[in-house]
Amino acid sequence: MNLIKPNFSVTGTSFALTTALLFGMSTPLAKLFLEDVQPLMLAGLMYLGGGIGLAPVWIFYGRHRKHDALQLQEDWRWLLGSLCAGGLFAPVLLMTGLSETPAAVVSLLLNFESVFTAVVAWTIFREPWHWRVLLGIAIITVGGILISQQHSINLEVSWGALAILGTCLAWAIDSNLTAQIASRNPIQLAAVKSGGAGLVNVAIALFFGQSFPSPLLFAKVSSAGFLCYGLTYCCFVMALRYIGPSRTGAFFAISPLVGATLAIVFLDDLLTQTLVIAATLMTFGALLCAWEPAQPSGETDIG
Repeated sequence: MNLIKPNFSVTGTSFALTTALLFGMSTPLAKLFLEDVQPLMLAGLMYLGGGIGLAPVWIFYGRHRKHDALQLQEDWRWLLGSLCAGGLFAPVLLMTGLSETPAAVVSLLLNFESVFTAVVAWTIFREPWHWRVLLGIAIITVGGILISQQHSINLEVSWGALAILGTCLAWAIDSNLTAQIASRNPIQLAAVKSGGAGLVNVAIALFFGQSFPSPLLFAKVSSAGFLCYGLTYCCFVMALRYIGPSRTGAFFAISPLVGATLAIVFLDDLLTQTLVIAATLMTFGALLCAWEPAQPSGETDIG
């Protein structure tokens, strides 16, 4: 499939920023719901809410867009890989990490997604890269190392932090696979992926004996899922379409800072000096990645 050539545009930037802001809300919300819903079930219901919420939007609007509808014969490999990485492995690892790690720390550790996304894009999918993006990624990595150790004993990385890093890697793979079909209908793509991931995760949770929540709690969780996963994924696909995986991933590094801020304000997470330093480093690193100007036509990429 021929992808739309990535370019640093106002449209792509707007979609990427919207994605980051919406998804930044997901970590503190999930942490709040974990008091009443078990991790696997919560992951499934969040995704299921995204699929349920987008289904009527696609039925009444998106299904008329025949020109960019998913073509299963061509797209099934990318869609299935994306569904497994981002819709199955990532949410399970995320909820596992959330159950053992403060939400503010989780939010900042999720900055590693931008690092992994860029590395996968450069090494496997051959997306061009630049030294300033590499420097930004290095700075984000330093910030992530700081916060991954602040709740560990003897400077050992905690299991919760490792689970979050696994989440970042899974989402990075998901981003690069989704980029291969980013020219398809974003509403349909988000509805299929969110709904499919939700059904699979709910089935796994029920298999392991986790209980389905009350109707009222289900409505709350699914509403949060529609906002933080469904709509977010639509904007995410559009950002991939216009500016490519590595740039989108760099903007996505803003979302953990949003989540950390909300966790400190509403969940009474501790604001430490280490957290402030890490947030500053990660913000600066994300800006270096995201606002690298487009190269002149005669400039050659490194690598």
